[in-house]
Amino acid sequence: MWDKNIKVDGVVWMRDGLLDIQPLCPIHFLRLYPYPAGYNDYSANMLSCEECAERFQLPRKIYEEKRYIKDKVASKAFRDIKILNLDDEAIPLVEKKIKSQDNKFFITAVLTESKVGLRVVIYAGETGKKEKTQIFVEPKIKRLAFDQNDLHPSEVFSTISCEFKDGTKTSIESPVVKRKQK
Repeated sequence: MWDKNIKVDGVVWMRDGLLDIQPLCPIHFLRLYPYPAGYNDYSANMLSCEECAERFQLPRKIYEEKRYIKDKVASKAFRDIKILNLDDEAIPLVEKKIKSQDNKFFITAVLTESKVGLRVVIYAGETGKKEKTQIFVEPKIKRLAFDQNDLHPSEVFSTISCEFKDGTKTSIESPVVKRKQK
């Protein structure tokens, strides 16, 4: 998780053992010490380099800054962790996100394993808006449905087509599109 030195608030931080980190001068890479000399490490928020006498003001006391940096580094690792929600009936297996070229719309497809077998859930809508549509595709029972508590798919899509493994095809088409074609 922590394999490189990092720079935060103008100070370089290096890992020191398993649990501790140390502040370094970004110019000389010497350890920084509380300023003024002899000041209590726990309440200091000013550090200095003994080589260049440069002073570095931390936004927090040093022990709070260390905790903040450790949490910040950990959050970067946690951000990439895939979460399996074992409380619900469906366990996510694969997720794919796409945005339109102009970033006006988004679509996310999630493949899950549920009680009825594989299920694809498609979320789509306008970027930046809370309203979305949810479409459920369940190949085993040959079902294509949408969540009636969200936007109707016709408010987001003009046509949705699905072809199952056995060649069966089904689609949902917006009534607005049908009227325009006539």
